[in-house]
Amino acid sequence: MDEIVTLHHREAITTSLKVAEVFGKRHKDVLRAIEGVSCSEGFTRRNFRPSEYTDSTGRKLPMYEITRDGFSFLAMGFTGKNAAVFKEKYIDAFNRMEQALLNQQNLSWQQARLEGKTVRRELTDAVSEFVEYATNQGSLNARRYYQNITKMTYSALFLVKEASSKPFRDLLDGMQITFLSTAEYVARQSLIDGMNQGLPYRDIYNLTRERVTTYAATLPRQRLIA
Repeated sequence: MDEIVTLHHREAITTSLKVAEVFGKRHKDVLRAIEGVSCSEGFTRRNFRPSEYTDSTGRKLPMYEITRDGFSFLAMGFTGKNAAVFKEKYIDAFNRMEQALLNQQNLSWQQARLEGKTVRRELTDAVSEFVEYATNQGSLNARRYYQNITKMTYSALFLVKEASSKPFRDLLDGMQITFLSTAEYVARQSLIDGMNQGLPYRDIYNLTRERVTTYAATLPRQRLIA
């Protein structure tokens, strides 16, 4: 028997076709059971998603993709001496697939966090050089740029830092870490470009803010309350 639960768009699912196979039911009866479930329209839409499959004759026929919650709701109506065994088999399959997904997400987060630390160090080095550059041009408060540029990137991405016992970046998910790292790379490169061109330090800061803000505007709006 093929895997009864698979990964689709980073979510563990099964199908009405697979449910019919595992429980020894006709597929049209499973379709009828799904279409007759007594749950809200929103629950149905989230957990029973219309799809199709190709049968042995090449015909396109309807089926449903079913989430764990959808399966749990549907399987309540399944009875018989083997039903409990099959339900346990499904629960175990969902658990294994979701654990595998969790492990995958954790590895992705760790990789993003590691790469983010490298980008952050490179930005800090560029800011250090910029502070010296600005000081040489007469700035009396150049060291404030360490904090100002950090705040700039957070603000552009709508990431809000509040009191927490954890390091701020450990509260970000993998996508937010990636967005922040890219914004910091843009900031670093803008500082370097401005200094290489010999621009006034205030113009370099404004250039950096403009580029970071422009990049952030291309992203889905992020928000984190720590």
